[in-house]
Amino acid sequence: MGGTGTGTSTTSGYVTSVAEICSIALFNLGAGSITSLDDATNRAKLCNAFYAKVRDAVLRAYPWNCARYTQALALLAAAPTNENWASQFTLPIDPYCLWVPKILNEDLKFEVNGRLLLTDETSVTLNYIRRIVDPGLFDSLLVDTIAARLSHQLAYPLTGVASTTELMWKLYTVKLSEARTQDGMENGEEKSYESNSLIDVR
Repeated sequence: MGGTGTGTSTTSGYVTSVAEICSIALFNLGAGSITSLDDATNRAKLCNAFYAKVRDAVLRAYPWNCARYTQALALLAAAPTNENWASQFTLPIDPYCLWVPKILNEDLKFEVNGRLLLTDETSVTLNYIRRIVDPGLFDSLLVDTIAARLSHQLAYPLTGVASTTELMWKLYTVKLSEARTQDGMENGEEKSYESNSLIDVR
């Protein structure tokens, strides 16, 4: 089944590689840059260990415009084991569904269980947050927010200073707040949302 991206931008023009995002994170800590995650430095090894986890965590922290995707789901023949729902659908893997925000599916009553979406509908077109791997598709605010959270993750391993770790977390929360405000303005409205364990897809 086909799908379409619904983000407002196709490319940020801000960064073109993961190494650039990692270098921003390292600069926040006063550390040197890297040219590749395969560099033979401790900095690169730490970035390689943490980057993908941090990227996904930030994508799941807010329904970013550039990460939104719309796709028709495939109805499974088997009935759900949960008798509260009549139908079940497999969540998309191309592009990979990281999170199904209620705010993007206000007219759909559903529950996410693992990689299944449970509902009473027999046809579902889902709006979700996809995993973006290509940094060239990131909004510039998303880049800054990922870099700030990566700085937090790298802070103690690189500096051994707990206060620096706390400072980087504060930087992350500021960047995330800025991004939420700007992203909401681009949509023409700002809406509140909650992270819910039933609709967060890991």
